[in-house]
Amino acid sequence: MGYAYEYNYEYPVATGMSDSLFAAIMSIYLIMIVVAMIFWIVEYIFRGIGLYTIGKRMGKNYPWLAFIPFARTYMHGDLAGTIPLKTKKIKSPGVWKLVLPIISGIAITIYYFIFIAVLGVGILSGMSYSYGGYSSPSIGGGTVLAMVILFILLIVAAILYQAVYGVLTALVNFQIYGRFTTRNMAITHSVLSSLVPLYESFCLFALRNRDFNPGMEPRLTPPPVQPVYPGYPVPPAAPAAPGMGQPMPAAAPGAPEAGQPSPAAAPGAPEAEQPSPAAAPEVQDSAQPDPENKTE
Repeated sequence: MGYAYEYNYEYPVATGMSDSLFAAIMSIYLIMIVVAMIFWIVEYIFRGIGLYTIGKRMGKNYPWLAFIPFARTYMHGDLAGTIPLKTKKIKSPGVWKLVLPIISGIAITIYYFIFIAVLGVGILSGMSYSYGGYSSPSIGGGTVLAMVILFILLIVAAILYQAVYGVLTALVNFQIYGRFTTRNMAITHSVLSSLVPLYESFCLFALRNRDFNPGMEPRLTPPPVQPVYPGYPVPPAAPAAPGMGQPMPAAAPGAPEAGQPSPAAAPGAPEAEQPSPAAAPEVQDSAQPDPENKTE
């Protein structure tokens, strides 16, 4: 004879409160996303216009890089030029601003692989087997200590990276601001650009058309001159013969055209190959009587 037991438990749960709470959390999350997108668009436009105008005034070959992601980071450092320090100089700061985030990303990826490997080894080593199977895995004290050390190293590395990158960005901004403002104002703007969001973009946009300080004008290189190699002078090319459909060259002035009589000579000039007329001899009239032989 079999016995069957069936138990049904029902607990009334008020779902209205949970749904409204979820909706409120999602609304706040969406509002934060929209605000972050607006901040990013404003920063992108103002920063791009500022970098483009300053780069164009400084004679950069590709100022339109200010609107391209990652390339605008390089251009920001390139506008600063070589950064002089007390004993050394930072050459190509644009390259460093572009390379440091890549190095940071590679280091974080390697860290995650090491962290997962340590955690996996600790779980496998903490398993204890019995006759019929194994009990739940446990993590030993050595694994926990290794994970704590890795976590501390991650925090220290992140702080060092943010400090180095922040100082480099502040030096780049100081070099750019120093071309348009005084030294004290350049330091103030650099510090505020590192602390206040959107300050750097608005500052670059405001300084883009300001006159350069005396001695800070960009050195614009003249266009390259085509080299002239020594050699024999090139003779002028012979005029081409007129072809079909091309007009004949005009005749020299004063030359008679074919089929027309030559122009008359100027008055008073003797004609060519014609002798001048000789003077006619005087002829005395024989019929005229001589007055001395006249008889009375």
